[in-house]
Amino acid sequence: MRVEDRRGAADACFPSVRLAADAGVPSLVRGLERVWESAHDEAGWVTTTDHKKIGARYIATAFVFFILGGIEALVMRAQLALPGQALVDPATYDGLFTMHGTTMIFLFATPMLSGFGNYLVPLMIGARDMAFPRLNAVGYWVFVLAGLLMYLSFPASALPQNGWFADTPLSGPAYSPESGIDFWSLGLIFLGIATTVGGINFIVTIAKLRAPGMSVDRMPLFVWNILVTAIAMVFAIPSLTVAAALLELDRYIGTHFYDPGGGGNPLLWQHLFWIFGHPDVYIIFMPAAGMVSSILPVFVRRPIVGYPALVLASVLTIAIGFGVWAHHMFAVGLPVQALGFFSAASMLIAIPAGLQMAAWIATIWAGRALWSTAFLFAVGFIVLFLLGGLTGVMLGALPFDWQVTDSYFVVAHFHYVLFGGMVFPLFGAFYYWFPKMSGQLLDERLGVANFVTMFVGFNLAFFPMHIAGMLGMPRRVYTYPGGSVLDALNLLSTAGSFLIAVSVVIFIANWAWASRRGHVAGADPWASNTLEWATASPPPVYNFDRIPMVRSRDPLWDKRTPRTASEPADLATSRRQTFGTSPIEARAETYLRMPMDSLAPALAAAALFVLFAGLLLKFLVVVALGAVLVIAAVVLWLWPTREVRGAHLPIDDAPRAIEPGRAPGWWGVALLVGTDATMFVALLASYFYLGFAANASWPPPEIERPRLLMPLIGSALLLGSSAPIAWAERAIARGDRTRLLIGLVVGWLMSAAFLTVQGFEYLQKTFAPQTNAYGSLFFTITSFHGLHVVSALVLVAVLVARGLRGQFSRDRHLAVQNVALWWHFVGGAWVAIFAALYLSAQVLR
Repeated sequence: MRVEDRRGAADACFPSVRLAADAGVPSLVRGLERVWESAHDEAGWVTTTDHKKIGARYIATAFVFFILGGIEALVMRAQLALPGQALVDPATYDGLFTMHGTTMIFLFATPMLSGFGNYLVPLMIGARDMAFPRLNAVGYWVFVLAGLLMYLSFPASALPQNGWFADTPLSGPAYSPESGIDFWSLGLIFLGIATTVGGINFIVTIAKLRAPGMSVDRMPLFVWNILVTAIAMVFAIPSLTVAAALLELDRYIGTHFYDPGGGGNPLLWQHLFWIFGHPDVYIIFMPAAGMVSSILPVFVRRPIVGYPALVLASVLTIAIGFGVWAHHMFAVGLPVQALGFFSAASMLIAIPAGLQMAAWIATIWAGRALWSTAFLFAVGFIVLFLLGGLTGVMLGALPFDWQVTDSYFVVAHFHYVLFGGMVFPLFGAFYYWFPKMSGQLLDERLGVANFVTMFVGFNLAFFPMHIAGMLGMPRRVYTYPGGSVLDALNLLSTAGSFLIAVSVVIFIANWAWASRRGHVAGADPWASNTLEWATASPPPVYNFDRIPMVRSRDPLWDKRTPRTASEPADLATSRRQTFGTSPIEARAETYLRMPMDSLAPALAAAALFVLFAGLLLKFLVVVALGAVLVIAAVVLWLWPTREVRGAHLPIDDAPRAIEPGRAPGWWGVALLVGTDATMFVALLASYFYLGFAANASWPPPEIERPRLLMPLIGSALLLGSSAPIAWAERAIARGDRTRLLIGLVVGWLMSAAFLTVQGFEYLQKTFAPQTNAYGSLFFTITSFHGLHVVSALVLVAVLVARGLRGQFSRDRHLAVQNVALWWHFVGGAWVAIFAALYLSAQVLR
């Protein structure tokens, strides 16, 4: 289809594109603007939940961290430009490379891609917002405050110096008694909250808010990649959280998770960290690959080749990625059988990557390329990621890996995969979507200069590192002896890194010029194929005046008769709402009522910051204050506003309407249960790992086997409490408020009794968390579960308070369903804990 034909099809299918040219603004649009617009003052800046504003803030903030991480890299490269320099001392250099890696991985790459996802996913799927707008805002504020917490290590003169993966025992209290590693680990735990809630939000948004007709086989590939990335986030972050929390317990209270002298094992850290770390490579890569899959079809003027293969490759990449974590541990002494398995898996993951490469190259080959800046960056990505993938296969071969482990060869491979595989698509995305976000075009001449300097600078910086690594230059060294070819190789790498900096400066200049004097882009300057281009540029606050009906994978190239989903104008303009659809076929189910702007997200993030600041400073009063503020924020969050009552409204006149399925809130809690269950799995796996690694009885001989009487009584109380909670849920479903309250109170009392029994059991123990690794794990696992019981008690107390005010009815009780799901999970988690800590101890001893 010709470019002009595509524009015509888009205009016919989505008349909202032309609203700006209309003589008068329709009343529908005025009503939508009134409902969705945020306040234009300082309070509105803090309280907004608009996914576009939050996405833009993610992008801007992550870019600031990109600049900071780049400055850290330039200082390191200046130090290494010549042998024997003393530009920085060894401790400062160690702090710089730790903060550089941490910044680029945790504060730039993932948040930047989340920012694009926040901005684009609702537009691409035909929704008016994310599924959980307030949770979306929480994620951003937590990200900002977590980054601030980490970077406070600079003015505190307490930089972490252990590398961005902080291997133990180097990061433990014996070798790193300073507070630098505490900034790092507590910052990561804090940041993990933002990543987790962001992942949950993406999954539910994509599953439940797609425009009618956008079945899973019609979803844009960028949306598909965001979906699989979000799933990986939800199940990878818990392992990192557990690893960092156990490290802090070792450092704070003297536990022995990673201390061999107390029965711990430093390799436990590596297992937990890399179970997160290797999937994180694909968490970073997959959204970038989705960007490429969005850019290529537009600039070769044909649909993507191999859509099903690309979807399958995305799913397989994430699935296999979870099974390759020990790829990073080939040199630590793993059993031969494990080495063979992980070596094969490391090479196996090249198959889905090859599928993607073949589809992209075939798309270019089959079309007629328009060599725009965005397209140049996409092609540059293909070249660089291919080279990075080839060296990755080399590292999968055990003999070669043993030779180059911890050398500059690994640094080169890592940057070809992540810088080439993420930053190049990112800059292509800037040039492709900046017109949509700003309404103005970036300059193509500056864009070409941006690409050329970055491509040349990147290869000049990192290709010589392959050679330096094979010649034996180790990574993480602040200097090296002169008089060899390493002198020239390092000078080339330093020159290349500064050329990359020049390319970034060119981009910033291009952005500044376009923001002031750039050409007006119009709604769709590229004649694109996906729904985000069916709105004005920049999009209105409500995204779409009428939710579109989707009939193909390329809706803006579809010439068939246009249709929009039926939505009564009085509903659309009386409150914030969007369509809720079925997860697979995207059949219209409900009108989802969205919350108004709120101060609660910023307050919740601030409360968490107080809590983590107290932990960092080791001020128990501040920790207690933070905990109280967090509980208050949860209560404020759960208390309904006048604008938002109930979960959803059934559709009565939408096309192919069906009975409402599970509400997005229920799915959000279910995913929270999934990520929390993963933390319990990580803790229980650590329990058995240390037990079997000890090659002795578990518990150790000096510790008495757990007695079963008190735990059995507590188990009966906790598991039995699920019955009155379930009874209460069924009662309110029938409209019986009295039985609702009775069931909630009885369940609350039974769980409170469980905590009392557990407290008595603690008093009877003859060991403590500081005794040995067994004691550390026993008290950590049971205390962690106890915190879950406390959270369930707080939630039920809120339900009782709301129930007494008559806020629940047969048609409005989603909060009861959600809390009941959480309650049953807490009981189910105890079953696993009881089996592992109490029953297995009777056998393993």
